[in-house]
Amino acid sequence: REPRAFARQRDPLMADHQARVEEEQRQLRLDIMRIGSQESSGKWTVKFGALFDDEQVTQYYEALVGTLRAAKKNGIVEFAGQMLLKGAHDDVVITLLL
Repeated sequence: REPRAFARQRDPLMADHQARVEEEQRQLRLDIMRIGSQESSGKWTVKFGALFDDEQVTQYYEALVGTLRAAKKNGIVEFAGQMLLKGAHDDVVITLLL
């Protein structure tokens, strides 16, 4: 069991982390629409390589792959596989769901 002082310190850190994750997922939506294209179905798509190589994306995200994984888990985007790696997965299409 952890001391109460430690538990109180951790809660604000977790809230800050969760807020950052949510903000990055909001920004991810905007970046997909900015870099990608809208399909005839109305959904926005972007290739991983184009997203990864974008200068604004590079500057903004602490860990783009982690943000994409969290967004996939939360039903915001879909893409093939569980993890994307630069080079090997540059042509993988990421689809914005929300």
